[in-house]
Amino acid sequence: MDNTVKQTEHRFKGIPASQGIAIGNAFVLRTEAFVFSNEHIEPERIPEEITRFHTALESSAAELQQIIAIAEKEASHVAPILETYLLILTDETASDSIRRRIQRGFYSAESAVMQEFDAQKQFFTLAKDPILRERAVELDHVRDRLLNGLRNRSVSHAEAENSIIVAPSITPTDLMMFNQVGALAFVTEVGGIASHASILARSFSIPAVIGVRNIAQTIHSDDLIIIDGNAGLIIINPKPETLAKYQKRKLDTEENKRKLGKLVTEKSETLDKHSVHLLANIDSIEDVAAAQDVGAEGIGLIRSEYLIIQRQHFPTEEEQLDWYNEIAERMYPCHVTIRAFDVGSDKYAEGLPHEDNPALGVRGIRFLLHRKDIFKLQIKAVLCASKYRNVRLMLPMIATVDELLETKEFIEKCKASLRKSKIPFDERMPLGMMIETPAAALMALNFAPHADFFSIGTNDLTQYTLAADRTNEYVADIFDPFHPAVLRLMKTAIDAAKAFHIPVGICGEIAGHAAATELLIGLGVDELSVSPPLLLELKKRIRKSEFLKAQTLATMALRANSGSEVRKILANRKKK
Repeated sequence: MDNTVKQTEHRFKGIPASQGIAIGNAFVLRTEAFVFSNEHIEPERIPEEITRFHTALESSAAELQQIIAIAEKEASHVAPILETYLLILTDETASDSIRRRIQRGFYSAESAVMQEFDAQKQFFTLAKDPILRERAVELDHVRDRLLNGLRNRSVSHAEAENSIIVAPSITPTDLMMFNQVGALAFVTEVGGIASHASILARSFSIPAVIGVRNIAQTIHSDDLIIIDGNAGLIIINPKPETLAKYQKRKLDTEENKRKLGKLVTEKSETLDKHSVHLLANIDSIEDVAAAQDVGAEGIGLIRSEYLIIQRQHFPTEEEQLDWYNEIAERMYPCHVTIRAFDVGSDKYAEGLPHEDNPALGVRGIRFLLHRKDIFKLQIKAVLCASKYRNVRLMLPMIATVDELLETKEFIEKCKASLRKSKIPFDERMPLGMMIETPAAALMALNFAPHADFFSIGTNDLTQYTLAADRTNEYVADIFDPFHPAVLRLMKTAIDAAKAFHIPVGICGEIAGHAAATELLIGLGVDELSVSPPLLLELKKRIRKSEFLKAQTLATMALRANSGSEVRKILANRKKK
């Protein structure tokens, strides 16, 4: 008779801290909580307690130095993170304070350590900034290392070989050592995407999901689990069909990486070392994984109006925040650019007047300033999602400086409302604007002092410049983003951005056009944002280009008389 209990599949959602998929058995690390009262000691025990403290301090520092030495050989970019722990641990002011607590308060070494670190932690715990609050967790890690030293306790890393680590929290040093023995992934109950452990997991390309309440009590060692670091998902005891699905997905990802080779991690720079940042345009949360798979340095355009189209109503603040948050968390620490709702009656009719020519009507920023009730919800949701400081807001269809200034004033009112409610957000969240009208390009020098970045939308800029509807087949031969008039407007905007030292990118279709790469580099753009499938081919072309030659090419194109002449110039350059 089979006494095996049939296991039920369970799913838990956390924060995606490091992308990737892992399948394996759990290794549950249940750290014992340190509970110390303010334990007083007899005066004669003071020298002994001070000696115990120094011994624990020295052994902990020596262990950290060994781990730093490993990091310097195998992952030099990680060493500075670990060195911050060593600085905290060996801080003379803190050590002196602990000794005084032992001597004057007649406290045990453990009690003195607990008191000192709790006092230091108070400032960070109460901070509004989530990144500062993460520093409180780092202090806990250093404190626990000292307490483990005092109690002669250590973690057995070797037992976790080829396992998925599940723990209440994990220190960067433990993560380093678990990585050494081949741990497959990490799951923790606490931690933030800005924590050092999360940063290290991403550096080592180890899938990680964090912030899953009580998961160390829910999962048992040797449970079969799946970690989806892209979606922040943990699946315990997966069904056969779930397991097969994730095994295939994992193999597909590995095969894709193998095909792409080193290009994903190679720098996006020309042969003469001029850098061009490569970003991704996305429409959904699912697109984030595709962007990460090709090594996108961030998201250059999130078309937020897709939320409206999908739901067939204007989403609530909560619905928007969930969406923006998940994208920002998955992409952290890379920045994400959320374009404010770019709707007109051609895209969505509710609340909009009927217009015979919606492309020239109430759309983009015009609609948002007309419907500030809708705009307010979006601004507040974007601000709330900005708490980790990797979110940018971009304004569509700007034509006048007054529109930009009115929007900035309105955003300040939304910030004041959040401050009043004590809701954290990035006080310096970058605010940029689309250059997609000839007016915006021609007035770029006037816009630049009030914007943190420009993004050129070449699709609309082309149709407005050439008075040719890009969806009208009868004028398809006139709609040409290579037309010198369009290129000159782009160059005007790029030069204005350079004059005010703000980044300028292109998110229109020309950014991914094979013939345009060298031309765009030569015009001086800082960023190119394309759909994920186009990104690696674009990187390949950038890496074969030379900036100085590209500048000469751009100068020739700007002097041309027509789009066809520009194309001939580009074609002739390609033949050489």
